[in-house]
Amino acid sequence: MSYTQAITEIRQLLSDSEFHKKATKKKLIGKIDANNTKFFTYDKRLVEDSLEVFVNDEAANFTLDDAIKGEITLGEAPEKNKAVTASYYYQFWIDDELKSFLNKGAEQVSQWTDAVPDNAYLAISGGLKTPALMFACSLATDSLISYMINRRHSEEFNIEQDGNDDTGFSQMITAMKDQSKHFWDRGLQMRDDFYKRQGKRNAPAFAVKLGRVRTYGPVR
Repeated sequence: MSYTQAITEIRQLLSDSEFHKKATKKKLIGKIDANNTKFFTYDKRLVEDSLEVFVNDEAANFTLDDAIKGEITLGEAPEKNKAVTASYYYQFWIDDELKSFLNKGAEQVSQWTDAVPDNAYLAISGGLKTPALMFACSLATDSLISYMINRRHSEEFNIEQDGNDDTGFSQMITAMKDQSKHFWDRGLQMRDDFYKRQGKRNAPAFAVKLGRVRTYGPVR
């Protein structure tokens, strides 16, 4: 399995494909003073071809400077008291981040006699790739929880984001933690089942150099 295929699969499991999440005419971050043309979307990692920008609900000319940061330059500076919004699809993770989580997930399922390779996910056997994918989903979800909590307490959220539903936010974080645990538990179960089928102990030693142990019983 290639990283391309694995990233597609992890996005499907995490509902993070190109068209899973959409913002519709969502407020942009930036000063509206008839001089400023630089604005940012509240959500990052935009799907580039999906972006539309509006000033008072009318389509506006713009340049997308950075899709990862959600950085936009308008063709004209909007006048004071104008509403500047955008519609777009977005994702929570870029491919390189998911690749890193896949490699970290691989560390949880395989036994390395040397340093863990940079392409750890590709180096593990086929029977361990699915549990590694589960661990990767859990690690990615944990990173998202941290991101959401930090963003919640950022100046960006407090000033620009509509709504202050702390109860709803807490429920969302709890649901994300439950999802992370579900992925982790599935990874453990699938990993242990694999090693049982191989007649080995459930959990291998991870990322350590193996020593030699004297055998006192009969050779089987």
